Amino acid sequence: MSESNSNFDIVIVGGGLVGMSLVVGLAKSPCKVLLLEQNPTAPLHDNILDLRTTGLTRSSEKMFVQLGIWKKIATAATAIERLDISEQGNFGGARIDANQHNISPIGYMVPNHHLMKVLSSEVAQLANLSVFSPASCEAIERQENGYKVTFKLDGELKQVRTNLLVGADGANSKVRELLGITATHKKYQQSAIITNIQIQKPHNNIAYERFTQHGPLAVLPIQQDYCALIWTQPEKEVEHYLQMDDQCFMQTLQKAFGYRLGKFSAVGRRAAYPLSMTASDDLTREHAVLIGNAAQTVHPVAAQGFNLGLRDVHTLVHMLIEKQFKPELFNQMLVEYQQQRQPDRQHVMRLTDGLTRVFSPQVWPAKLLRGFGVRLIGSLSAAQRSVLRRNMGTRYLLDLENDTYG
Repeated sequence: MSESNSNFDIVIVGGGLVGMSLVVGLAKSPCKVLLLEQNPTAPLHDNILDLRTTGLTRSSEKMFVQLGIWKKIATAATAIERLDISEQGNFGGARIDANQHNISPIGYMVPNHHLMKVLSSEVAQLANLSVFSPASCEAIERQENGYKVTFKLDGELKQVRTNLLVGADGANSKVRELLGITATHKKYQQSAIITNIQIQKPHNNIAYERFTQHGPLAVLPIQQDYCALIWTQPEKEVEHYLQMDDQCFMQTLQKAFGYRLGKFSAVGRRAAYPLSMTASDDLTREHAVLIGNAAQTVHPVAAQGFNLGLRDVHTLVHMLIEKQFKPELFNQMLVEYQQQRQPDRQHVMRLTDGLTRVFSPQVWPAKLLRGFGVRLIGSLSAAQRSVLRRNMGTRYLLDLENDTYG
């Protein structure tokens, strides 16, 4: 077993979008940072129908502005300016124009590969960063001011020491397991079918959320005449939808969604993943913290998961700056971090879980009540503003107006 000839201030396990965002947030810090990523970079697709996209709220935009990379991200971002909420089989709905409330845009849709490209480019320029990939975290050993981390790289076990260990390694976090932090799991018995579709009419920067008889259907604007699709279905039905030929799938989708965007003319490759909620029972241990999906994984119904993870990054970087990156203050900082993050994560978990429970039952009393609620939102300006502000997530950002992330 070989051991690194130097120690690190911060070791981040997980080099996905959240982990790399944290690395970029530490770019101007005095910290020596190590990033461990288990999976090699996936191949990128050129076909727009096969691009995977991520929704960014205004809180994420603000954070990327402070990181100095928003202009690069914005070159491939599609603004969401209006929301259209409806339910299959119910009359009426809520149509919310953010411009009328001076809260525009509501958010953005950005291709995952573009986000990854921008973040990777920034990460590659950092002098204070070392990257090992593909590398898997195998063990941790608590030490006086941090951890000894054992990881596997090229079939060989290596060790490094760190003052702060960050788990950004997803819903099945190895770091969470090694820290002995338990988590609460809830399976929804649903899966999300994701793909992109080509549309006949312009999307006009409208995001559609339609509650169908099987589950929520989100149709979200992306570049040109295309939309991203996230369609929730019962697990037992998913394979049926994946096996349909493209024409049959589009006809089925058209029946559920309607013709607001005209006729669907093409669909990309479909994929599906099971939906669940995982909530870490603690966010921290001494000299260790969980962020992103390692801390909480939520239902995609409100497109909040990644943005919640970015607010984890935002808060952690801000508090490290506040403590001047001093290891002797890390434990105090982590107590404050957990207290600071709880209201935001609890709000998002309640919101996504609540929407799933409210819009799943198909009995008539529930459908009538839902229809009334959606129409009420559509008719009350105050309710619309509340929906928009809750979606933006900016109320959970700490004040960084005078900060430049180090």
